[in-house]
Amino acid sequence: MSDFEREERAFRAALARAADGFEPQELAIPGAAEESGPDDVSDTSDEQVKAPVRRKAPWILAAAAAVLAVIGLGGVVANLQPTGSSGESTAASDDAGLKDSSGDAPKPLTEQKEAAPEGTYVDPGRKDLGAPAEGKRWAVRYDIAFQVPEEWADATAAALPECIAEPGDQWDTVPRTPYVANITNQPVPAIACNETRDRDFPAEFGKVPFALWQPYVLIEKPGEGVPAPETGSWEHEGWLLTRVQVEDAYATILTGPGDDDVNDDIKASLQTTPKDPYGCDTASPLAQGDPVRPKTKPTSSPLEGDAPDSIAICEYEPSSASLTGSREITGDDASGLVEAIRDAPARSGPNSPQNCAEGQPVTSYVILRIARDGREPGEVYVNYENCTDHGFYDGITVHALTPAACRPVFAEEPVTIYSAQGDVAKVCLS
Repeated sequence: MSDFEREERAFRAALARAADGFEPQELAIPGAAEESGPDDVSDTSDEQVKAPVRRKAPWILAAAAAVLAVIGLGGVVANLQPTGSSGESTAASDDAGLKDSSGDAPKPLTEQKEAAPEGTYVDPGRKDLGAPAEGKRWAVRYDIAFQVPEEWADATAAALPECIAEPGDQWDTVPRTPYVANITNQPVPAIACNETRDRDFPAEFGKVPFALWQPYVLIEKPGEGVPAPETGSWEHEGWLLTRVQVEDAYATILTGPGDDDVNDDIKASLQTTPKDPYGCDTASPLAQGDPVRPKTKPTSSPLEGDAPDSIAICEYEPSSASLTGSREITGDDASGLVEAIRDAPARSGPNSPQNCAEGQPVTSYVILRIARDGREPGEVYVNYENCTDHGFYDGITVHALTPAACRPVFAEEPVTIYSAQGDVAKVCLS
């Protein structure tokens, strides 16, 4: 089968995928000998012999969300996967809504002087956010932090909800559980749709059919020239939609019948923060057009030394200079990732310079913050977009993207690849 046929088959399969989501799988980080990428990545003739990372933590299994990659024309990958379980939606019958355009300003989170309980966050994470309330977790998008119920997932909202004619059709990628919306740069097909079935509700509620509604939080930062969304609160069949402004961002909160207190709690917790709970800076250290690599050279590589206590995986968007998503791995997952990067060839790749215009800026990149023994974490920058200089940069050398090293980085949302060249997709997406 040719590459084009494989790409076409993957594209068709993604569009035909049912909206009931996918089954999560255990994440097992492959060893160096288990899997190799394209020829330009698997060549190890220039590798140096490296001492194994010294392990000191027990094995911890991590649940990995399956990533569906569609390799489209020109080698670009679009992520169109639904997220969440296949449980029933929280749908209700359709009625007219009541609009209250006054809106409420978010209330500041009560200042907490005492330190967070031991084990709440891994050192040196953000302690002054405080421990979340019982049954809640912190979520951070851009520089906005807020608390949601622990069971709320990180998920990608439907790219073209106005195209959904009925639940389960090819455009229905609506999450099936309450969720915090990911910030994405996923390519959206240039298709004009205007489905109106099951949409007899106020326009402020969007274009997802009523039968598919789920509670969610969406954080937006309108770009230059983009009109700011209207703030206020609206009701429809017991559902409450609230939108408030927080600094230069807008938070939209939708909760179901009987959950107005959940809506109020989320709104009250909204606040700006310079760091997330894992220690990721919420401001991007790189501006648009900067090369994806550390700006200063460390005294030693953060890939060397004892097994790490934890690794914060921080994804950034240079255009908004902001953090778009983050998560943390520990134990053998963290140790295995460091080993896999060290074992990768000491050069960049896979690269395909013929596919991109010279100087094209990246739209996202990742920083791995590797923490050991309470010391300031070392940082490794991950470049996977566009067509050249792909790899892991520790400020001293560069290691190529390989399946064993790259796939664990993007194994779970909200850290996800939404567009990449086909050769990178084959290496980084399972």
